[in-house]
Amino acid sequence: MKARTLVAALALSALSTLFGAAGCARAPDGTVDPLAGAQPVRGDVAFYLVAEDGAADARTLPVLRPFPGQEPRVALKPMPAIARGQIAQVALSTDENGQASLDLRLNEEGARRLAQITRDNLGKRMAVVVGATAVSVATIQGEIPGGRLRIGGLAQGDAQALHRELTVAK
Repeated sequence: MKARTLVAALALSALSTLFGAAGCARAPDGTVDPLAGAQPVRGDVAFYLVAEDGAADARTLPVLRPFPGQEPRVALKPMPAIARGQIAQVALSTDENGQASLDLRLNEEGARRLAQITRDNLGKRMAVVVGATAVSVATIQGEIPGGRLRIGGLAQGDAQALHRELTVAK
């Protein structure tokens, strides 16, 4: 799934530049807010930098649906770059290619942290982890400011299942 990269998930859609996402509300100025109607995140989600160096303390997890040529498991640094409590809201949406996606909004601390992490780790890989599965792994290609991002290129059933997992209290 070529669209399922953290770049697609993160950098492709710093959501302020989104065009006409399905099921989203329009603001008075005509812009689309893909997080209108978003629900609070109650499930287990975090962002981890990939342990490219094969560190002994790396945490290895399965990748939800590896795209051709991608390893089915990924080694992650032990501490999350963005922790569960920093991811505030999630909404089901459709990406610019018509595929199911999840739109995320981070709290103020998470937004600052995401901007810093992406600025300081250009060219490195990051994974979005839900539960004990990496749902997206890709290369950071630019700073992601604003605390809004999209995990795109998901199968409809996967997006719905992940949304349920993120919005049901644990």
